[in-house]
Amino acid sequence: MHNMKKTIDILALTIAVRHIIARRRQTFLSVLAVALAVSISVIFTSLVTGQQQILTDLVEEKLPHVVVKPQPGEDFIHLYKSLLNRIGTLPGIKSSAPSLSSTATLSRKDKTKNALLKGSDPQEMDRIYKIGETMVQGDLGSIQQTRNAVVGRTLAENLDIKLGDKIYATFPTAKSTDLTVTGIFFTGTPLDEKVAFVSMKTARNFLDKGDVVNAVEISLQDIALSEELAAQISSWGYNAKSWQENNPEIMRAINIGGFWTRFSVLLFMVVAFFGVASIMNLLVVEKTREIGMLMAMGASRSNIRDIFLVESAILGFMGAAAGTALGLAGVLILGNVPFEIAAGGSEITTLPLIINPWEIFLLVFWAVALSIVAAVYPARKASRLDPVMALRGG
Repeated sequence: MHNMKKTIDILALTIAVRHIIARRRQTFLSVLAVALAVSISVIFTSLVTGQQQILTDLVEEKLPHVVVKPQPGEDFIHLYKSLLNRIGTLPGIKSSAPSLSSTATLSRKDKTKNALLKGSDPQEMDRIYKIGETMVQGDLGSIQQTRNAVVGRTLAENLDIKLGDKIYATFPTAKSTDLTVTGIFFTGTPLDEKVAFVSMKTARNFLDKGDVVNAVEISLQDIALSEELAAQISSWGYNAKSWQENNPEIMRAINIGGFWTRFSVLLFMVVAFFGVASIMNLLVVEKTREIGMLMAMGASRSNIRDIFLVESAILGFMGAAAGTALGLAGVLILGNVPFEIAAGGSEITTLPLIINPWEIFLLVFWAVALSIVAAVYPARKASRLDPVMALRGG
């Protein structure tokens, strides 16, 4: 009895494989449906992952990860040095930079532009924003001298200024002053249009304030800890916010990218699902006599069901393997297509495509799993055929 069951199991598997070999057209269509779904998914997820990595790199390298600002109703952070000392004792801190900023109207001849006049120590600020790496003219360290300013390229173009020119800074609640442009930077971020860096002394003279700041910007070794650190500093009685709170548009772009990736992959897989299901239904109809013959030999309903489930699993795996190969080839080809765009102060010359092995593994897994699920109804239908009617082909 045991030998008979084993023989039937082997025969069932043999029939499943023979179906795949014999029905070349159906096999090709099944494999093609899964392969196309997987290959497109691999390319699409690689593209979205690359775009998200650009945004993450921008946050990690060009923006503060946590910013401490005055409490609501207050203009400045007093005794900020004790805060800096306390922050310095925390693990994972890369750097922290106090700053004093004010809105200012910058003018040059007949042109004016509102910008943020940001006063800080240039070395401390450079650890946060990496401005030194993006200087196209001049030197960030030059702002150490009073009444020197380093501005973004877009702001310089709007005011039609060049290195060595003087600009006039005014604001209703501040002391008007003239500044000498000693550097121009280009980060590829809003800083280029909205910020002029000056020394802390210059900013304090402009605002006519003493030893106070209105922001402490912090850079972390791991940006994933930003919200946790912001919460910890807030528990000390300060107004601290993470980069996620300060830059909701970046978080929105990252989250939307992830949503559309999952949604698109789901659509691709659904198409493959119905393709496999329709072909498996067709096979049940075509193989009615063989099913009746197996039942007459003693095959159980589970044996019949397993034939179609195994067949579908094999087709799913073949399609997933072919789709992965096609997808990776597509990524390599697209990765060499010229694509020029400025992002985060650097020039991107090719499409940002990143292959994530874990995502590819999940795509293969879901392709095979959905192929098996697609065969459940046809397999169930086949297992419930009446042996006599099946032998008659009815």
